[in-house]
Amino acid sequence: PEIAAVRRILDIARAEEHPLFPCLHLISYTGIRRGEALGLRWQDTGLEAGTISIVETLGRSLHHGLIFQPPKTNSGRRTIDLDASTVEVLREHRGQQLLLKLEAEGAYQDNDLVFADPLGALLNPMSLTRAFQELARRVGVDNIRLHDLRHFHASVMLQQGQSPALVSKRLGHASVSTTMDIYTHILPGWQGEAANAFARAMERG
Repeated sequence: PEIAAVRRILDIARAEEHPLFPCLHLISYTGIRRGEALGLRWQDTGLEAGTISIVETLGRSLHHGLIFQPPKTNSGRRTIDLDASTVEVLREHRGQQLLLKLEAEGAYQDNDLVFADPLGALLNPMSLTRAFQELARRVGVDNIRLHDLRHFHASVMLQQGQSPALVSKRLGHASVSTTMDIYTHILPGWQGEAANAFARAMERG
């Protein structure tokens, strides 16, 4: 997806105070997976330091319904740095969540989840997917999926000159080669630039 399209989706969600706006913002600005976002707990956030840690994901089991699971690989367990605007979004969201908790009194289920329903219960992953698709449709973008926000984050970072190793770490890929296999097509000429840089270094040396 284009930056303008993602911005329109996030802008309308924020303007309408959509309850899932903070989650969609976090996914867009970090590239984390849907299950990683919905499995995030406040104890795994470090808003003072500007980080979140991915230590478990929310998934669906055929026999047990929604369950928390550890990341499938060691690289999936990671700490991700946040930009200042994302930290502010999460701070505002936490304040709103605390208000909901007070208003619900004893009915609130405090699971320490960053993203939960108004009574603190687990969010159905499909509800997040459907909310995103509806917002996308309203801004005239029909060919975008929630998972595309992950690819969007990686693509923008690489196009802005960030290293594949850094992007790989943020995404939780098993190796940098996985990242490059997926995203090399968005970096036309990157080998040529590297070859020219090497030649210039040889000339100077």
